[in-house]
Amino acid sequence: MKAIVVVPTYNECDNIENFANSVLAQSGNIDILVVDDNSPDGTGDLAEGLATRFPERISVLHRERKEGLGPAYLAGFQYVLAHTDHDLIIQMDADLSHDPAFLPAFIKAAESYDLVLGSRYIRGISVVNWDFKRLLLSKTASRYVRIVTGMPFTDLTGGFKCWRRNTLEGINLSKVSARGYIFQTEMTYRAHRMGFRVGEIPIIFYERNLGRSKISGHIILEALFRVGLLRFKRLDRAERVVAGRTQTIGD
Repeated sequence: MKAIVVVPTYNECDNIENFANSVLAQSGNIDILVVDDNSPDGTGDLAEGLATRFPERISVLHRERKEGLGPAYLAGFQYVLAHTDHDLIIQMDADLSHDPAFLPAFIKAAESYDLVLGSRYIRGISVVNWDFKRLLLSKTASRYVRIVTGMPFTDLTGGFKCWRRNTLEGINLSKVSARGYIFQTEMTYRAHRMGFRVGEIPIIFYERNLGRSKISGHIILEALFRVGLLRFKRLDRAERVVAGRTQTIGD
């Protein structure tokens, strides 16, 4: 199966080249789509330079402004579905907090699942260089999401994922409303409700060494508010049709 990494960037000039080289070094001939939100530090220009060096492997989607993680990923997903023939679409961060060495494991797991989640907690706690306060916040948030949504997975706030193409095609991306990091939860929730097979594999999360974290108080508040709303979201008609077919096949 052909795989492509979709990676949103905003001010990641310190990381983007190392990230790209690490991804391209993995087995499986994995391509990269950089989705840059007009980074003022020149990340988009650096990405274009990489695309020139690796024209068959790296492409760049330039957006006019920063609008949040959700819109950036949605733009990347829509571009891949419309313009490429990749079978697998992988989400990950550009700051190397998600280790590209795990990519072959995601691709292998996608043989059995429609969506593969990278979990920091499936084997205890696999996080490097987080202080106790941030670790407690992350664990509490994941527990809260599990209780509110009823999803059984151990890590519902992470951003290292692998989608089968048909799974993203089945989700009505135009109905996804989350802009910040709750986007990760909303997408998993939609796939789960529609009956797609969702699995987890263990990963190790590394705190970024270079650049600044995008987490803010506003993003945390949005996440807490929107998780509760997920329980009241209804699948639209097209998604219900896909859900019925998926669940029938699963039976």
